[in-house]
Amino acid sequence: TPWGPLASDENWWLAAGGIEWCLPVDEHGYEWGVPWAWSVVTSTRGVTVTVRDTDAASRLRAAVDIFLPAGRGYLVVTPHLENPTDDSLGYKYWTNAMLAPGGANTVAADLRFVFNAEQVIVHSSGAPDLPDDGGLMDWPVHNGRDYSRLGNWHQWLGFFEYRDAAADFVGVYDTAADEGVARVFPSTVAQGTKGFAFGWSDPVGWHNWTDDGSTYVELQGGVAPTSWDTAVLDAGETLSWTEYWYPVGSIGTLSAATAEAALGVQAGGGRFHIGVYSTAARPAGESVLYVWERATCATLAHLDLPDIDPASPFVTSIPAGGRSLEEVAVVYLDGEGNLLAAVNPTDCLPPQARADPLPPWVETTPFTVTWSGEDVWMGVATYDVQFRDGYEGAWTDWLTDTATTAAVFTGVHGHTYFFRARARDLAGNRGAFDNEEWGQAFTTVLTEPAPVLVTSRKEARPWLFAPHQTVAYTVIISNTGNLAAGAALTDTVPLEMVVLTETLNATSGPTPIYAGGAIRWAGTVPPDGTVRVTYTLSPTAVTPFAVGLTNTAEIAGSVLGPLTRQESVVQAHIAWLPMVAREWRP
Repeated sequence: TPWGPLASDENWWLAAGGIEWCLPVDEHGYEWGVPWAWSVVTSTRGVTVTVRDTDAASRLRAAVDIFLPAGRGYLVVTPHLENPTDDSLGYKYWTNAMLAPGGANTVAADLRFVFNAEQVIVHSSGAPDLPDDGGLMDWPVHNGRDYSRLGNWHQWLGFFEYRDAAADFVGVYDTAADEGVARVFPSTVAQGTKGFAFGWSDPVGWHNWTDDGSTYVELQGGVAPTSWDTAVLDAGETLSWTEYWYPVGSIGTLSAATAEAALGVQAGGGRFHIGVYSTAARPAGESVLYVWERATCATLAHLDLPDIDPASPFVTSIPAGGRSLEEVAVVYLDGEGNLLAAVNPTDCLPPQARADPLPPWVETTPFTVTWSGEDVWMGVATYDVQFRDGYEGAWTDWLTDTATTAAVFTGVHGHTYFFRARARDLAGNRGAFDNEEWGQAFTTVLTEPAPVLVTSRKEARPWLFAPHQTVAYTVIISNTGNLAAGAALTDTVPLEMVVLTETLNATSGPTPIYAGGAIRWAGTVPPDGTVRVTYTLSPTAVTPFAVGLTNTAEIAGSVLGPLTRQESVVQAHIAWLPMVAREWRP
């Protein structure tokens, strides 16, 4: 071809396809035309091919690691630009991929350049209605024409994002073929992005580069913002960075890309059409898709995704509700809430926070409570911490909007205190308090030895039972104090049910007895010990339907005196209803 850094009659460049490493001057450089050394390393992690242009100590050197990892659907490209000399070196470097999405080995009208800047700089163009070389044009729509779509071009155009790369990804996507290529890179290091095509309605003839009629477009990334800019390596300095290149398809379009995933989001027919491409296999339930209204963070969709991998993208659509794409955030997260990819990213996820575990008892009235939180997007700003005095106590604010993660709480002997925390992130999202039975942490103040039975509880299974079913009860007497408890249980049975006395049992101490309408047990519960008292009740002919049946257990022997625990069950009324089938097919 006649293209390159020299005068047109001196240039020659081979359009071989694939990805080329263009250095040390602009256009395609010189190094494409010389032999490169190469080596291969194979391991369980994948295969790495390293190519190197020279070992000379008197000039700029380039080595590129090309890594194909196991279990991932991308190519990892890591250039290393080295200055082995004693002086600073000015240079130009561009990675250039020649691409033709689809199976025809040529480009099509619906190929789109996916760039993120609002303006681009014209590198060169054959179109008289576009700015001259170095001029600015709006992107993607300039003078009413959408230049992101190749079919809207007349003649050739090369362009750079202005002033430099506007995001950490670019790409091309043919919406008719439903496939493309994404390039993900660190825009703070690789600051230049370039697109090039030969035109559409009046293109440069393919005879300039091939003999079979094939065509392509170029997707380029450079160290400096444009080909006119020169990067500098100081003496002995090496510049390295890592990019991810991958094919993406079956998601409709390309709207966002990271090393983890790509999203395609389009509006049409009153709906948002969303495609998710994952560069890794993610089992069902381990990734989630949210759609939020950006202004209010109202959830428009929350989808737990099925199995997804590079060969099996996920597609869906949701009602737009009169909203535009700019009014919604489409966010793809992993199972732990980490951001994988997003279109119009908006932090609508509240942070998580917990009071840290406490010992079962403390010997002093003042003691330290700690808590922690996590926000995967912007970070935690402040915390609210509540406490509850005793099992039946009400949750009460202790600290609000505090940036600290520890404080001293002062209690009273014999009292058990429960704690819970929530957090607010830097975006203003505030989490909710958990409603766990024992809070997130608890402890009892014991200035002298004593038994503590506060965490004792009562269970019944099933809570909704049929007339022919029995109900199994368990009373768990738990001692979290530092002295053995002489515990006594009195559990009053609902009058409408009968005790199956042969089921009376205890894991320690004497067998429970049933007399006078109540089940009784007495015995010793050691510190950090538990005794389970179990029995079964059966419904009778007078057991009512759909009415809560509550029995109350009184447990004596705790530091502050007796406590009660309740459990309710309901007998279901079972009715058989006819089924009407309007049409049946085998």
